[in-house]
Formats: sequence, structure tokens, C-alpha cells
Amino acid sequence: MYKSRSFAASGILPWGTFVAGLVLCGCEKSDQITTYTVPKHDSLQSTAYLEQQERQHPQPKRMIGIIIPRESLQWFFKLEGNVAAVAARENDVREFLKSLRFSSPEVLEWTLPSGWKQTPGNDLRYATILLDGAESLEMSVTKLPTRPELPVAEQVAANVNRWRNQLSLPPIQEEDLDHQTEKLHFNDLVAYWVNLVGRSRPKPASMTPPMGSSSNNSDDRSTAPAQRRSEAEAQKTSPNDKTEPAAPVFERPAEWTEAPATMFAKVSLQAFEGDAKVGITVTPARGDPLANVNRWRGQVQQEPLTPEGLASAAKPVEVGKLTGNLYEMTNGTRTILGVIVEDRGQTWFVKLDGNSALAERERPRFVAFLKSLQLE
Repeated sequence: MYKSRSFAASGILPWGTFVAGLVLCGCEKSDQITTYTVPKHDSLQSTAYLEQQERQHPQPKRMIGIIIPRESLQWFFKLEGNVAAVAARENDVREFLKSLRFSSPEVLEWTLPSGWKQTPGNDLRYATILLDGAESLEMSVTKLPTRPELPVAEQVAANVNRWRNQLSLPPIQEEDLDHQTEKLHFNDLVAYWVNLVGRSRPKPASMTPPMGSSSNNSDDRSTAPAQRRSEAEAQKTSPNDKTEPAAPVFERPAEWTEAPATMFAKVSLQAFEGDAKVGITVTPARGDPLANVNRWRGQVQQEPLTPEGLASAAKPVEVGKLTGNLYEMTNGTRTILGVIVEDRGQTWFVKLDGNSALAERERPRFVAFLKSLQLE
């Protein structure tokens, strides 16, 4: 015999009553509806959107650059784009270069591989070569006057640094060319082959390429013909630099003499003992200290440092009223005493480089020179 049981007495409510209670409770406060605007697929792929993303989060890029010094002109070929896509065309570009020939001092000709196309040049570009394949790649061809008062190697280094700057890479020095570039010989030409990987420097959102130009190589067409400077001069004043640093003030040791001017250094001095020589330079530049110290170490065949190793290797040194870090590198025959110092947002590199025995003799004079150095 079953006994009846009161739900109220047991504290258990009927299911209908429970649901009704939930409904009543839910009605006490109206639900708030939030709306979202989600970009359509088409808008995510628009040119403006992709350019904005590239400015905010630049992707790694590979650049193949070729510099051909020729009498009164320098010729530049540049291919830039996706890292893997550009690397895959390296052999094709090398084969293409073998077809280059001059019909006159100012006219360069070539034979296009099957599938490649060429568009006419303009006032700012000699030609544009479109490569075949799934990836849309183009190679720019430009020519600019040489600077006869400067050595060829110095002008080549300046242009390599211009390209390195575009990919946020630290600059190199003229003596680095042998291991930072590959020298090619074909027909009667000599070419410097540059292969770089880095990230493009962010560009302002309002920046647009000149009419009729492609955004892939804006550095080759940034000014009108009458206003263009040589490729080497362009490295001296970057668009990102607000002002050009002034020449430092210093006391030159009587034993040191002026050295031939270089494109980058604000100060260029030298010291001799017989056939032995050391050079002393003061240069404003960009690049993080670790990359530059490791570049110096590579010049004397030393292994690169880690960030921890860099901190251990740094020795504080007086540079005028400032304090810099001195790094010493040697392989027994060549010594580099490199100083890195910051002054109001500008990085300076002071370097003594040359014969090890002479460098040791000149060390006290170098220290005195540093103390006298006023970076204005």
C-alpha cells in the first residue's frame, strides 16, 4: 500500500512549479544583446587591410640584390619577397645574370628566360622584370652615377647597408664585404651578390608609392630624377633620421694623422709603425650592440657572443662626459678595440683596428682620445 506524500512538506517542488519559477526569475532583468561587426573574408584580403597588417606585424622577407659597378654608372638588380619563394628562384637569377651584356656604356641588355616578362622602364627605373611562377615576384633594375672620388668597395658597402637597413639589419663595414657578399664574374663583368633575410621597417599608414610604381621596390623610386642622390649618398641620411649627427670634437694625439675620408665615419685617423698600421674611426650608426660586437668578432675569426657573454665582455670606459662599453677582440695579428656609447638617442661606434702589436702600443693614446671625445 503506497502512502501519499506532500511535495510541499518534503521541500520538493513539482517540476512545473520549478520551471515556472525559473521563468519568473529570468523576467526580473531583461537580457542584454551585444552585437559584433565581423569583417567579411573579402575585407580581410583587401589591399588596405593587408598593408595595415604588414605595417603592424612585418613578415620575414628575403632579398637578393646585385650591384654591378661599371665605369661611370652603378647598376642594381633587386628581387624581394617571401623567404621561400625568393630562395627558390636563386639559381634562375644566377643563370639570367650570365646573359647580361653592354651594347654601350649606358645600355645594358639581357636575354629573358622562358616565361619571364619585362615591362618598360621610366624616369626612376631602367626596367622591371616579372618572373614566372605561382608567386608574384618582380625584379627591379636601376642605374645611378658612381662617385669617382670614393673607392668602389666603399660605394658597394654603402648600398649593401641601404638594403640591410630596409630589412632592419645592422650595417656592415667595407672590410666585411668579402664575407657578406659574393663576387661574381661573368662575361667581362664583376657583380656583388647580396642575399639577405630580415623584416621590413614599418612604414607610415599614409605612405603610398608614386603613381605608376610598384610597392615592392619603393626605395628605387622615392624621389624625382633631378632630386635623386647616388645610392651611396642615400645611406648617409635615412628617412628615419631626424637630423644628421654633427662631427665630434676631440684632441688628436700628435702621433696620429688624418686618414682618407670614409662615407660613414665622422672621424677617420690612423697611426703607423713601419709597415704596421691601425685605423681609428668614430661612426654614428644603428644596430643593437650584440650584433655589432659579433660582427667585429667575425672580422678576427672569433666565435659570436651570447647576450650573457656580451655583458661579461663589456668594460666601462670614459667617452668625454659619457660612459661607454669597450670590447676587445684579437686573433694575435689583428686587434679591434671597439667602443659603443649612447648619446641622446644616438649610438656611436669608436673603433681602433689593425696590427696587434701597434694596437697595444696605441692603447694609452686611444684611451686618452676617448676621454677627449665630445659627441655633439
